[in-house]
Amino acid sequence: MRKLNVKRKWSIIECGSKIWLFVQCPEDKAQCRFEGVACKQIKLGNGKTVTEEIEDSQVKVFVSSSTMTAEFTVEAGSADVNLLAKPKYNPLYGNPFTIEKI
Repeated sequence: MRKLNVKRKWSIIECGSKIWLFVQCPEDKAQCRFEGVACKQIKLGNGKTVTEEIEDSQVKVFVSSSTMTAEFTVEAGSADVNLLAKPKYNPLYGNPFTIEKI
């Protein structure tokens, strides 16, 4: 097992939105299914960091609100993983969220 740390960058953009983090997990620990994947659902507050234990195998991570969805695949390994979720201003597509490794 390793740790997944996901930080939501504080931003005025999407600050009023309820953002949810969905982390792929084994079926027996799943709270819900997101895009067909068994997941734990965690609220991701503006400017907050969430820490969750994940398997050493490949894991999918989703960030979602009522207006957008972003996906990131954490590669297999044993090292802890740090991710940053943030809105990216784009006048053509609104303010989509991005997830990047830090």
